[in-house]
Amino acid sequence: MTLTPDEVHAVVFNPPPPGRRAYHPGEVDDFVDRIEATLRGEDNLTGQDVNRVKFHKPPAGEEGYFDYEVDQFLALAAESLGSGYDMVDVDAFLDRVVNALHGTDRLTVDEVRAVRFRRAGADADGYNEDGVDAFLLIIAKVLERLGGRPRALTADDVVAVGFHTAEKGTRGYNEDEVDHFLDRVEATLRGRGRLTAAQVREVHFGEALIEGEGYDQDEVDAFLDLIEAQLEAATYRSAV
Repeated sequence: MTLTPDEVHAVVFNPPPPGRRAYHPGEVDDFVDRIEATLRGEDNLTGQDVNRVKFHKPPAGEEGYFDYEVDQFLALAAESLGSGYDMVDVDAFLDRVVNALHGTDRLTVDEVRAVRFRRAGADADGYNEDGVDAFLLIIAKVLERLGGRPRALTADDVVAVGFHTAEKGTRGYNEDEVDHFLDRVEATLRGRGRLTAAQVREVHFGEALIEGEGYDQDEVDAFLDLIEAQLEAATYRSAV
């Protein structure tokens, strides 16, 4: 079900039954106004924003909104707003980053910092926004250090890279396995290893045993795409 702005505007929440929790009505009303404004194109909330929102208890002596009703409404709102960045948009930009490592695209720091992605629509999967944003920061920092000119990542970049933890309800990659493989990547970039682009492309990691743990899979995959492209480019240069 996709909510309309008018349906959001008309929503009414009841006070809780005895013994049940309540949310601060003013905070809820303000957030519902933002949901309506977003559906009208006047704000920029995402499904992830809705899923993360927290409300306080109502002031002493004041009735609040029944938490169950509010939570059910927010679940519909998150679905209507979509969750995450549009995968096609992100993948297209990632292609540009990879092409820059091959020397076939002149990507700049300003372009990385300025890029904006559409958000995934209702009922569509999207990339974790925090993860994509963190990844772009890594790319921007590398380009800044290189004077704004695209070039290969260094071993120090591999050491410094950090990945977010998997979102609640999902399992990330096993952290020890990823860290061990990145040690091999670092050694190769320092000239002390022989990791190939094919090995990077074919590597598979196990998942964390518990949901909400392990490295975010999208972030790790995106970073390895860059490493793979770099090793392919190095192989090509050494062959000519």
